Amino acid sequence: MIRIRLATSADEAQLLELVRAFPTPTPISADTYSRMFRSKRADPYACIAVAVRDESLVGYLSGHRHSAFYAAGDTAWVDEILVLDTERRSGVGRMLMAEFETWATEAGCTLTALATAGAADFYRALGYATKAGYFKKYLANGEPR
Repeated sequence: MIRIRLATSADEAQLLELVRAFPTPTPISADTYSRMFRSKRADPYACIAVAVRDESLVGYLSGHRHSAFYAAGDTAWVDEILVLDTERRSGVGRMLMAEFETWATEAGCTLTALATAGAADFYRALGYATKAGYFKKYLANGEPR
């Protein structure tokens, strides 16, 4: 059985392995991850949800909320979501998104948003609609290696 909950300090080491599995051109060091994990957990505007099966993490979602004029209030933004290949198509992603939406609703957010190209069908099935393109630019201190 899968359980979804907010991350605790006890999840730090196990979550690092999932974070390192996230497809990105900017791999994270253990020190940077540890600093960021602790900062996010202490930040009331940040959310880290984890999916647990038999005491093992099998997925996670990291997001935050911020105010946006276009939304006329707070917006909850999904930064990243990852589900292990062995757990895909089992509802874990849907459960993680539901947990994030609950967190966002309780925080008073007007909407939730994210950027993706590869999982558009998944998000449409959850009721999300595409509105605008997403652009990114790495800054000098964040250039992919």
